[in-house]
Amino acid sequence: MPLTELVHYFNKRNRLAHPESQDGCLEISDGRVQARFAGRVLGTLFQPVVDSASGRTIGHEATLAVLNGGPEGVPAQAVFLDCQDDTELVFLDRLCRTLHALNFLLEREQKGAFLSLNVHSRLLQAVQGPHGHVFEAILSRCGLTPDRIVLEISDDGFGDPLVLARAIAEYRERGYRIAIDNFGRHSADLERLELLAPDIVKLDSSLIGHAGHLSLAQRVLMALVTEFRRTGVVAVCQWIENPLQLQVARDAGAGWLQGRLLGAPAFHCLPVADLRRRREREAA
Repeated sequence: MPLTELVHYFNKRNRLAHPESQDGCLEISDGRVQARFAGRVLGTLFQPVVDSASGRTIGHEATLAVLNGGPEGVPAQAVFLDCQDDTELVFLDRLCRTLHALNFLLEREQKGAFLSLNVHSRLLQAVQGPHGHVFEAILSRCGLTPDRIVLEISDDGFGDPLVLARAIAEYRERGYRIAIDNFGRHSADLERLELLAPDIVKLDSSLIGHAGHLSLAQRVLMALVTEFRRTGVVAVCQWIENPLQLQVARDAGAGWLQGRLLGAPAFHCLPVADLRRRREREAA
């Protein structure tokens, strides 16, 4: 379906769901898709995720950008603070993921690459029905399937891990890959992580270390990555800002890498190799 028709379809759908609100309008500007919410114009930034072994870009994480209407220096995620209740937050969270999926469709040379999207933790607690069903329908309209999507979820705010574990299991049943984001920020409980059973763990910036503390970071990372491999989980070192951090991450055995040294968030994705053809050549 052409982009203009997709935008028209989602706008009509949003107006039917929230007829009293002017929020949620999608529009095309300068060849990109934007969204309006709470007086702000929102857009998409993409940051590359790199395979540690090959050094190739294998996917991108989409993050929110406030293009207009927001105070200087305020993080884009602060837009969620404007939500009046859980219903509005769920609407905004899905709107952002729809926005990112539409902008991903505009990117070339992404065959076989994944798109990583953040899911707000409050959405997981507010939605009582099966998780992933509504977004799967949105992806289908965009020509994407759950196997191209990594959903990033933070463990923050979940006292009972069973609530989060159930949501993760429901997403995985539909074919999404799940990443636990910022592991180690508040807890590094490996038993809890094993219960959640994610596919990917993204390590918090505190674990990659800073100048003068890299030897400690290396020991901690190696121990964690060894445990992740035992359970079949991909370890991601993010927030890599300098060559020393990059070397620590590689020496520790991290599977994927992410950070400004490898690619800062930008309006366009970096090209990726045709991963399917590469796998065929490697298998030949």
